[in-house]
Amino acid sequence: MLPGAFSALPMDAQSHLSSSGRVGRWTRGELLFHPEDRAETLFLILHGSARLYRLGANAREVTLDVHGPGDLLGVSALVPGGHYGMYAEAMDDTEALLLGQDALGRATHSTPALGVALTEQMTRQTRSVQERLSGLVFLEVSQRLALALLGLAEREGGDDWSGGTLALRERVSHQDLAHVVGSTRETITKLLGDFRTRGLLDLGYRRIILTDRTGLERAAREPMR
Repeated sequence: MLPGAFSALPMDAQSHLSSSGRVGRWTRGELLFHPEDRAETLFLILHGSARLYRLGANAREVTLDVHGPGDLLGVSALVPGGHYGMYAEAMDDTEALLLGQDALGRATHSTPALGVALTEQMTRQTRSVQERLSGLVFLEVSQRLALALLGLAEREGGDDWSGGTLALRERVSHQDLAHVVGSTRETITKLLGDFRTRGLLDLGYRRIILTDRTGLERAAREPMR
């Protein structure tokens, strides 16, 4: 079963889409594509996560967005003749369905519902980018971190706060959170320590246990003082 907006498609449509491409696999740190690569393939993430980034001044990596299961990478492949214009890096072991332009065109032509699902997913991601940019401008780093942690909890089934706590199953490093939040590893490490002191979470080796949902929601609304 395909993730994201594609999970709502009839099984025959999902099978058609899956058979139209091939599955690629990458380990943490591997690049799915480079900026100068011709944008001829659309990536639908099946498992894992990937970040999109560009190089800024002094070769500093600037994270543009982070994507997980059901998200699309390389949407510029929908317009012939272009390049990706950015890096896509696997943040953990990642699988994606690779769809070439011709195969994708045939699939959407024969199954119009696929085109609707593609449009819906791209609309979601566009809205996500707008919210991310708005957060970078208007929210403090502590607020963005609280929102990111709540987002991880929701992605893992955030209603299961047994005893008021939720242990994130996904292993996430301080650098991973820095990429998601748009900050530095050092700042995230300090803030996680502050969150722990305030009783919002507990920390293990690349594991985070959220201990105060209400407190995190408050931290997302109000900068820490």
